[in-house]
Amino acid sequence: MAKRPPKAPSPAPGASSGGDDHRRRKTVFRGIPVVPGVAMGPARLKFRRTHVLSDRTISLEDVARENERLTEAVRLSKEQLLEARAKMAREVGELEAMIFDAHIAILEDAKFLRTTRNLIEKDLKPVEVVVAGTFEGYYRAQSIVKDEHLRERAADLRDVGRRLLENLLKLHKPDEEEDEEPTGSEEDIIFARELLPSDLVTLERRNCQAVITELGSDRGHAAVMLRAMNVPSVMGLTDLSENIEDGDYIIVDGASGNVFINPKKDIIDSYKKTRKDFENYNSLLKSEVELPTVTTDGHAITLLANVSKHSEIDLAKLYNIAGIGLYRSEFHLMISNSYPDEEEQYWIYREAVLKMPDKPVTIRTMDIGSDKKLPYVKLPDEDTHVLGRRSIRLVHELEEYQLIQLRAIIRASVHGKVRLMFPFITTVEDVRTAKRLVRAARRELEIRDPKKVYPEMPIGMMVEVPAAALSLDKFAREVSFFSIGTNDLTQYVCAADRNHPDVAPWFKGHNPGMLKLLKICVDTVAQTNGDLTVCGEMAGDPFYTMFLLGIGVTKLSMSAPQVPLVKKIIRSVNIPGAQNLAQRALNLTSTGQIRELFATTVKQILGRDIDGWGRGEE
Repeated sequence: MAKRPPKAPSPAPGASSGGDDHRRRKTVFRGIPVVPGVAMGPARLKFRRTHVLSDRTISLEDVARENERLTEAVRLSKEQLLEARAKMAREVGELEAMIFDAHIAILEDAKFLRTTRNLIEKDLKPVEVVVAGTFEGYYRAQSIVKDEHLRERAADLRDVGRRLLENLLKLHKPDEEEDEEPTGSEEDIIFARELLPSDLVTLERRNCQAVITELGSDRGHAAVMLRAMNVPSVMGLTDLSENIEDGDYIIVDGASGNVFINPKKDIIDSYKKTRKDFENYNSLLKSEVELPTVTTDGHAITLLANVSKHSEIDLAKLYNIAGIGLYRSEFHLMISNSYPDEEEQYWIYREAVLKMPDKPVTIRTMDIGSDKKLPYVKLPDEDTHVLGRRSIRLVHELEEYQLIQLRAIIRASVHGKVRLMFPFITTVEDVRTAKRLVRAARRELEIRDPKKVYPEMPIGMMVEVPAAALSLDKFAREVSFFSIGTNDLTQYVCAADRNHPDVAPWFKGHNPGMLKLLKICVDTVAQTNGDLTVCGEMAGDPFYTMFLLGIGVTKLSMSAPQVPLVKKIIRSVNIPGAQNLAQRALNLTSTGQIRELFATTVKQILGRDIDGWGRGEE
């Protein structure tokens, strides 16, 4: 790590940057919000050492020595990665630590090692030159592929390549002293052009209050780890490096993605008030976390958590949730370098179940396809869109993978109250196909160990396709429970891809047709005495809480930090009042009218406007 340049005196918060005004034309940036939160403090720039590689030619006699350096550098890099993995597992979580398994697999790749040794002998170049060129080629090729998830793997290649190169140079000049980076303070806001997963092992929460980067996205491994560490973060801040200096006073708004450099006093004062207000209100909400989730007229509502990894389960427990309403099992499948075997998956699900003793854990089987891909599986149609094939529709291509997962889940079910849920169900035939897979997986386990007894798990389905939502009575005999995935259901009802900015104005959960369809679903399930949960974004958005109570929803599943505000709404209203609001909303004709009704009602209940607090939708 190169030494930082001498720190120039920074302007006092709210003061003009004086003579720098002619150079710094831009002080407000909009990036990709990664982790919500407000941070205010001095910027600390993280620089990487720039290595100047010799272009010398080696002799044939030197080839063996260069190969030995490669072997030793790989060994040293693997040792460091194992240490980093252990630290991440201990301080953040086992699933997040699995990211480093992919790094180790890259290092041990036989093709890479063979190619590197062949190039050393063919080109007669030092090993560090060959390694640098090889990884740069890998990085460039990976960073331009069409698939977004595969593009995110490019950062992993750069991370491994950088580590290997630094170890090669350390072995070449073992007596050269390394430049040490100052420890910094907890008030610092760290800026890096790119933050790689290995950087986060040294980034402890107490040594910074936020992270901002020029490169990166909310889907990368670094973003996943930052969310687990709960560090307010914004990425994708184009041209920030040209406008930021060490010591600049920075405001980071992790919810909106806005970053301010040396802002004026009125902006600072505004954000100070927002941060204090937010912290105070959150403290008040958290103080009520142990209170029962009951309306003022005595109706109990069940609040569950949506999770993707074990660190989120630990967080959910702090909010006194009643169980896991949605365990997204594809996360650990997507971050691995290869498909995790049955034993590995079993231990992951087992740990999740054991973290929730005597509470239900609803595990959704792999929801692969569309925007979620397995990097090690090439499907016939790589351009699958949101209306294409995914989940159960990929049964023929992914059947063996699904059987492995199902065997692992069935084995884990002996440790607690596991419920099995299949996503993207459209027809009764889909459900029967899913149940056939469960029977096949169970038979394989029984053949393997005839004495082992596995409990029968309730089997349910996600309701996210309008065809299924309009005919839930047809599924009542086939499944034990329903979970409405409002994110996908909304985009299909409104014909608006939720990830496409050009059609975002049409993606509205409060579209009159969407609200009517939700009521149809709830009424249909109630007529069959069925079990229904709402588990999409609407479930955790206080904007919709009273409406959902009014149409008869009694179970809501959301990310854990959304629980306090939703609980506050529930504990402040009665069911007749919620029913009255729901009926008024169903009688309105436009999204604008409905939005005004919901927003006004929530403001009256909480005594404050919730824009920017719990809402991600305009």
